[in-house]
Amino acid sequence: MNAPVKFDVIAPASKSRDFVMQPPQSLDRITFNTPDDGVLAGYVSVIRQHLGNGERFAWVELDNEPAGQFRGVPLVDIISCDGSGGTRRHAAASGESRNLYLGDYSESLTRSLAFNNGGRNVSK
Repeated sequence: MNAPVKFDVIAPASKSRDFVMQPPQSLDRITFNTPDDGVLAGYVSVIRQHLGNGERFAWVELDNEPAGQFRGVPLVDIISCDGSGGTRRHAAASGESRNLYLGDYSESLTRSLAFNNGGRNVSK
């Protein structure tokens, strides 16, 4: 009889770091196990304590999700961490990376379309 096998669970023996005693830093990329969604990955934003029980959580911006969507991950559920948060912070500070900004350029697009159509108003 074939038993179902879960391939997304990583053996606990592969966990070499205690993330409760040595939590990840901000901008570190982590993978963590969830009871409902399996193994997920994302970037740590900040470490906060739960107001009720004092347990520490990592607020993680998830991969493959809309920007700004965070999930509170207990530190005991973290499987791995890349430890590259410091490098990412310094790259942004030294100008080695590009900043991306969200903006509304619809007015300039309307002007550009109007200019290309001989000055006719294209918004109506």
